[in-house]
Amino acid sequence: MRYRTTDFGYLVTLERGEELIRALIEFARHEDVAAAALTGLGSLARLALGFYDPAAQEYVRREWSAALEVASLVGTVSLLDGEVFPHVHGVFSDRAFNVVGGHVFEAVVSVGLEVPVYTSEGAFERSPVDYCNLKLIDLSR
Repeated sequence: MRYRTTDFGYLVTLERGEELIRALIEFARHEDVAAAALTGLGSLARLALGFYDPAAQEYVRREWSAALEVASLVGTVSLLDGEVFPHVHGVFSDRAFNVVGGHVFEAVVSVGLEVPVYTSEGAFERSPVDYCNLKLIDLSR
């Protein structure tokens, strides 16, 4: 992973074999980023996605071990119980242009991944809500 500062925050780049979520945690800890939005594009060799089922209050998970193009990647960096938490969703396409999307649990880079990180002052902190078992960003804190 490499990164450099920009007018908007940072540009983070990942190389073959690097994993997105782990890299974002390492980056955010090193640069003390606790409030950010991110986007991204690139290519993956392995992917684990989730779909949150509100009725069951759990994620349905699926994994792919194939070449995938990152068509769109969006997310936030916040604090969950005091620890850096990248919350990332994405849309991905395969060689036949079949598309999948969802919550990113794991994304291993095949060729490269470029992630602009738009930082903000302070921290986005997550708190429990009364209608599901997730902790969401609480802007009143």
